[in-house]
Amino acid sequence: MTSTSITTVGGVVIVTQVIPQDDTSIPLQVPAAAATQQAPLTATKAPPTDFIPPAKMDDKTATFLRGQPHELGVVQIFIGVLCILLSLTAAFSPMLILHAALSLAVAFLASGSVTVAAGRRTSVRLVWASLVLNLISVLISLAGVAYVCWMLAGPPLSNVICGGLDGCVGRFWVLNVAIYGLLSLFLILLVLQTCVAVTVCVFSGKTLRRHNLGPPVMVRVDEHDSDVALLDNEEVTPNSP
Repeated sequence: MTSTSITTVGGVVIVTQVIPQDDTSIPLQVPAAAATQQAPLTATKAPPTDFIPPAKMDDKTATFLRGQPHELGVVQIFIGVLCILLSLTAAFSPMLILHAALSLAVAFLASGSVTVAAGRRTSVRLVWASLVLNLISVLISLAGVAYVCWMLAGPPLSNVICGGLDGCVGRFWVLNVAIYGLLSLFLILLVLQTCVAVTVCVFSGKTLRRHNLGPPVMVRVDEHDSDVALLDNEEVTPNSP
């Protein structure tokens, strides 16, 4: 004869059944009262494989990265390369010697490269370098805007070639359209360069101002670059509870 005993110890229900030797096929029976005392199992949801936990960085780095320095630096490099290519046209004809002044756009390459480096690995030195070089780029881009406007206001290139001869100017109308269209495009790029450099200067200034106010404060961000380092790692200390 099968006998069943139930014992509760420390919130655990122990069910003991005594089964005769010749009744091995009798299954283990759990009373309904014991089954109701079992705690329900809670399913744990595994996090998705592409889940990236928020990163910790100090407030100075977060302030600088909020200005998207990597993207702005790439834009400056692109504009600088185009301006330098236009300045090289002065080597093909003496009449295009005015384009040689655009070679000063090499400053855009320098400021853009430092800005990208500061976005990848933020430090006080790189932020300072980015601020100084972008200030220089702002001055050069403003001068470039004025210079290009002066070239657009000057006489067409066809007048320079023809020297005022009747019927000659109309033959070079395509040249006028190409030159004026190209200069108008670079005028827009120089205005964009000014806006980009000013934006980097603003966020660099905010970052350096936070650095001078006091010790860094750790913040959590959801999106970050894996190459991002903290500003002054040796000064970063965990927050006290």
